Amino acid sequence: IETKNREIELARRGLEEKAAQLALSSKYKSEFLANMSHELRTPLNSLLILSKLLLENERGNLNEKELEFARTIHTAGTDLLQLISDILDLSKIEAGKMEILPDLVGLADVQAYVTRTFDPIAADKGLHFQIDADPALPATILTDEQRLEQILRNLLSNAFKFTETGGVTLSIKRVAEEKIAFAVLDTGVGIAPDKLQALFEAFQQDDGTTSRKYGGTGLGLSISRELARALGGEIQVASTVGRGTTFTLI
Repeated sequence: IETKNREIELARRGLEEKAAQLALSSKYKSEFLANMSHELRTPLNSLLILSKLLLENERGNLNEKELEFARTIHTAGTDLLQLISDILDLSKIEAGKMEILPDLVGLADVQAYVTRTFDPIAADKGLHFQIDADPALPATILTDEQRLEQILRNLLSNAFKFTETGGVTLSIKRVAEEKIAFAVLDTGVGIAPDKLQALFEAFQQDDGTTSRKYGGTGLGLSISRELARALGGEIQVASTVGRGTTFTLI
């Protein structure tokens, strides 16, 4: 028995050491990603500013081909900046440094923000877009407005990205005394049942072809899920292949 107890104690110490090493490794990785993201932003912002100045072509000395090059640089730089922002958010979440600043947020203001942001996208893609808000909703809710808008922006961006015909709807309603549900419904390609949960893992997408056809990094839903948890909520998903998907932030 004493021999067995010594073996168990050695095994326990070994596990504790491994856990400590993993925690330290994760901490170093998160700090590295955060620092690297900050370092990359400065030259990238300069690139975006300069490419935008080229696009404006105030002197009129650039031809159409050169303007197209500048447009490509600006678009690629914007995509890269978004990727860096996603990686920075993910590293902050993993390091436990994501700040949540709750305040009274007007639901009318949230709806106005969504309308401002996504009406032009819907018009550009020829899709129908509407917001269905329950009249019984409270005027304000206590949450972090920036993080709430970040989650809705990601869910709605995905909905528009994967929807070719039909439209997207944002439904806002009370589901319990202290709970509000923001449901993003689309008429897009849909997701197979066995792929639903994998979507919330970092860098995961529905399948290998979506990254090529639709773009994206697969970080958005992972970040949104962690932000929802930090806000005291959750994200649920339901989908039918070929008929559309519904992501619900509660």
